[in-house]
Amino acid sequence: MAAIGLSTLIPMLVRDDIPLTLITQSLYTGVDQFPLIAVTGFLLAGELMERSGITDKVMEIANKSVGNFTGGLAAVTILACMFFAALSGSGPATTAAVGSLAIPAMINRGYTKRFSGGVVATGGVLGILIPPSNPMIIYAVIANVSVTQMFMAGFIPGIFVGLVLIFTAYIISKRKGFIGSGEKFSPREFGKALWKGKWAILAPLIILGGIYGGIFTPTEAAEVAVIYSLVVGLFIHRTLKWKMIYESLVRAAFMSGTIIVIVGIAVAFGRLLAMYQIPQNVAMFLTGVSSNPYIVMLMIIGFLIFVGTWMETLAQIIILTPIFLPVVTQLGIDPITFGIIFVICCEIGFLTPPLGANLYVVTKLADISLEEVSVAVLPFVLALILCVVTILFFPDIALFLPKLLSK
Repeated sequence: MAAIGLSTLIPMLVRDDIPLTLITQSLYTGVDQFPLIAVTGFLLAGELMERSGITDKVMEIANKSVGNFTGGLAAVTILACMFFAALSGSGPATTAAVGSLAIPAMINRGYTKRFSGGVVATGGVLGILIPPSNPMIIYAVIANVSVTQMFMAGFIPGIFVGLVLIFTAYIISKRKGFIGSGEKFSPREFGKALWKGKWAILAPLIILGGIYGGIFTPTEAAEVAVIYSLVVGLFIHRTLKWKMIYESLVRAAFMSGTIIVIVGIAVAFGRLLAMYQIPQNVAMFLTGVSSNPYIVMLMIIGFLIFVGTWMETLAQIIILTPIFLPVVTQLGIDPITFGIIFVICCEIGFLTPPLGANLYVVTKLADISLEEVSVAVLPFVLALILCVVTILFFPDIALFLPKLLSK
């Protein structure tokens, strides 16, 4: 945040042709946007759900569905991450919530600490791809596209990426000899798990169904998610205490306050870039290298993956969207498709040191070194890169739902 702020302020102080009022105006207009309220709501809902004890029920449902296959617990963990991602909208939060249960269970079943940590860290990245997703909201605000369209576009890619990660885990498990639970799939037991976890299942159905069905906007959905979390935690599961609610409010307020300030500063930074014609110069450079949109996009993807190793997700989206969006739209790439590709590149950043937020969460949960978990996630990083390239060449993976539901 300080880096973005100084990068904006210093040129204004040095140059006398840039009014300082640009900062104050941008701070106001940058945060005076209705969709940003959704960020606070989803952050709070995720905190409340994490403390309501629904993660164990999600794990049980996933275990009863695929736990008996080779590498079953790895698949269970990724499925649980996919499900929890539809509740939290955060990568590290998904990693911590699922990992606290999954890693001990995997180790007890004979999986190595390294592989267990790698699976959890990788599954956690789905937290920002499967809607609702806070980075998608920020991208939509910066790129001036519909939040609902972004959420729709993230649904199928989220499932696609999840299945690719499960397949990758299966291949590794088969080679390493990590067997399943040994229990045959039982529709009866699966039904029992579904019934016990019905309130957890209903949450994403209500939130996403309401958005896609046009019942409420993403911002309203965030508030519905908060109310639902409180009702389930206080009156149904009765695991949510008033102290937990207070802690959730404090944490959500701190995180959302930080995000909103960054967005405001980033808007000023974006206007400064526009004044210096940085996006136009970048576009001229990239199109000068090649006029082929796929080659240019592959260059951008490579750059985003590199930057993700040391730049935080929101900072990437806020700083780089104003630079690259004019380039990709000029090449005929849909802004929604670019947004999904951008988010998956950010996911890879969660798994690559020195930043690698999910890696640090897992080192504590699995009691392993950063080097060990970094090696463990490498096959999954390659799988994610394959997913990015696939969506680039087959953009309807992202655009199918927005096109279908906009008719």
